[in-house]
Amino acid sequence: MDDVRFAESEFLVGWCAICARDVLTYPDAETAEGVQRCVHCEQRVSRLRPATGETLPEHGYDLLEEGGCGRPDCGGGKCGSRGATH
Repeated sequence: MDDVRFAESEFLVGWCAICARDVLTYPDAETAEGVQRCVHCEQRVSRLRPATGETLPEHGYDLLEEGGCGRPDCGGGKCGSRGATH
C-alpha cells in the first residue's frame, strides 16, 4: 500500500456564514447524506469544494509538526544529534 502524503490528502472546505470564512468541514452523520458542518461552530456549510493538504494554508489552516530526528530522547531541546543535551 502506498503511503499517502499530507500534501496530497483531500479535505472538504466550504463557506461558513457564522464564521464568515472558508472552513474545514466534517460530515453530519445525523442528517441527510452530503451535509457538511463547520469544525469550529457546527453550522451547515455551503459552497463545498475539495482542498489538498498543500492548499489548506490558502483557507487559513496549517499543519504544525512537532517532530524530531527519530531518537526517543529527541524533542523539547533534548536532541542528542544536535549536541543539545539539556
